[in-house]
Amino acid sequence: MLRADVRYLNQEWRGRDEVPEIGTRESRRSNTNKVEVEIHDGRDGDFSLDRNGFVLRGAEGFPGDYHDDAHVQGAYYPRVEDLIRAETGADEVFFTQHVVRTEDRSDFNKAYARFIHCDYRLRDPRDSAMELLKKRGVDVEAYRDAEFAWYNTWQPLDNDVEANPLAFIDATTLADDDIVEYCYTGFGNRDGRSSIPLWSPGHRFYYFRTMTPNEVLILKQLDTRSERATTTPHTSFDDPTTTLESKPRRSIEVRVMAVFGAN
Repeated sequence: MLRADVRYLNQEWRGRDEVPEIGTRESRRSNTNKVEVEIHDGRDGDFSLDRNGFVLRGAEGFPGDYHDDAHVQGAYYPRVEDLIRAETGADEVFFTQHVVRTEDRSDFNKAYARFIHCDYRLRDPRDSAMELLKKRGVDVEAYRDAEFAWYNTWQPLDNDVEANPLAFIDATTLADDDIVEYCYTGFGNRDGRSSIPLWSPGHRFYYFRTMTPNEVLILKQLDTRSERATTTPHTSFDDPTTTLESKPRRSIEVRVMAVFGAN
């Protein structure tokens, strides 16, 4: 276990009708504040996606050039699909996007995410699923009785994670009213809504110490099914054991929607 600062949304936003905006470093600084928390090593526990919202699995290292989007989609996406199907029992997997994060800070949305957040708005997940299916040009009626869950995979690239690891909140310690929506300017300058937690003393943080390129983290982000973990807020953080000699973290994150029980 270690202690480190993470950025939470300011408490002034609890219970307000207005929605905060976080889309630049300036808006992040003005709408979030640092809170010191305990972050536990997940290697010491037993977790599940449906209970806690996260699991760590062994995986092959990334094949080839991760800066080549076509290569990522052709060579890496099939691995992610196989992993999600095996881990969740999904009948189908739809990809939404991937992000490569490195020490390059020139793009706010692709740099390390330095505030605790979720990747989707939690309201109306079934409507979000139908919207995605329409964009894929499939017969939406065949999915009216299906259930859906959104997952992220997160895998180190090039070297072990020595700096800026990823921390996340155990979903069993989250309350519904801990999370509110926020507005962002996302990839391609598209305005959108996502979700962000407010601090609560009951939140329990985890990370996996020194993740390797042969490991992959799966995080639950959204689920239409009841009695299961709904979301896993996460953030990069400054590990106090990091030194000047520590290598910068590089990682690839892939976001998918899994389908269960389609006709």
